[in-house]
Amino acid sequence: MNKRYNQESPPLRHAAPYVVLAVLAAITLTLAIICGGLGVTIAKYDVVAGMSATMRKAAVVLAGIGIALLVTATIVYMVTPDEMHIQWLVRRALWHPSHGNPLHLRTGELLPKVTCERVGEGIYDLAISATSVTVETIADTASAISSAMTGRYKCFAITQTNADVAFGYVKFQLEDVTTDRSITAYDVQDLAPSDVTTIRVDTVTTIDLTTSGSMLIAGKTRSGKTTGVIAILLQVLLWGRDRYGSEVIVIDPKQAELSRLPYTVTIDEDGEARGILAALKRFAADIKHRQDILNYLSEQEGDAVKWWAAGFHTSFIFIDEYVSARTLFPSKPAKDDDYCLATFDKYIKRIITMGASAGCYCIISIAEASVQEGGLPAMLRSAMSTRVLFRPTLSEARLIWDSEKLEDFAVSRVYGPGDAWFSSTDGVHDAVSYVHLPRLQFPAYRELGRLLREYYESPT
Repeated sequence: MNKRYNQESPPLRHAAPYVVLAVLAAITLTLAIICGGLGVTIAKYDVVAGMSATMRKAAVVLAGIGIALLVTATIVYMVTPDEMHIQWLVRRALWHPSHGNPLHLRTGELLPKVTCERVGEGIYDLAISATSVTVETIADTASAISSAMTGRYKCFAITQTNADVAFGYVKFQLEDVTTDRSITAYDVQDLAPSDVTTIRVDTVTTIDLTTSGSMLIAGKTRSGKTTGVIAILLQVLLWGRDRYGSEVIVIDPKQAELSRLPYTVTIDEDGEARGILAALKRFAADIKHRQDILNYLSEQEGDAVKWWAAGFHTSFIFIDEYVSARTLFPSKPAKDDDYCLATFDKYIKRIITMGASAGCYCIISIAEASVQEGGLPAMLRSAMSTRVLFRPTLSEARLIWDSEKLEDFAVSRVYGPGDAWFSSTDGVHDAVSYVHLPRLQFPAYRELGRLLREYYESPT
């Protein structure tokens, strides 16, 4: 393979081997047809003695060679792994001048190295080394690479772009955007996670609670966010309560459907939210209690003991419609009373920033992805390591993620309920990606109520 760019490259340069074989087969078969035709013509007019037989023999030989080449091309195509197919498509798109030279290479410059690795069903990591070009130039080729995906890869597109820390290469995530990776649960047990540290999002995406923290769930009404949160809580509840005082607390400040479930917290009968504040205090106290246990175990072991190693199950507090919850609290407390907005904010901050080390997490749901006055404070948004935006728009997404993380997303796509953009700082899903939260084909509220009752009433 020529490893340097050539502005005068012939048509088949950088083409896949099976393409070259197929072209040679086509040329050979065409020559066979021509020779056969000449043989018939010569025999008809008896122009040159013996020439007709020679041409017919040549036609048979050429036809045999052409068929052999065609069969070989087919076999090579079939046995070539998808990774190699994709590499050849990308190399030709970036290296051959007929594709517009998206890397802006000059004749004689070294060609970048292209590698492809399968990381999941319909998902590939495509790495391109920064040879003769900058990582910025390579990153700008995302649309050219997506356009180069043809044939059985026509539904593939670049969904993520990440530059190596040392600026040695750019890694693209190439994904079949038509693949449905959602989980369809016909029974609550279909959601059961593999272990207590994992939350299943779809068939290829999970939240690793050993490395991630509290969760921000945003989305307008009927975007699917409440169903998505229920799918998360059901997985937590399936593990049951541990003997260290784990909790699953649901707070519904609007007295809607969630407030009718057992062991949920809503507005007091007098219209105040002292019960909500008491639940936050209890959860914050649980964090301290569980952390004290871990500290004691660590002293005994002589090394840090993590919550999952100590046999803890996760604790969750879910605050539905966070902005509405804040409006319930007076801005200033009465004398000798801590019932006010500042106390509410204090406990939320403590839970979000300190809970993960003790296996305690907060889920905050907001209807608008706003960080302005009355919305989610920017500090808390930054502290929440898992973020999900249902039925996303680019303007809302920019209030949750940095703009550069959103460059590869096709904003023209139509999103339905349950469709979301997702990220989690677990070292695997740091980049924003598309997910669809589990489809619950059973009475979700009834199962949530049943599991909440079992969680608190069953012996630990």
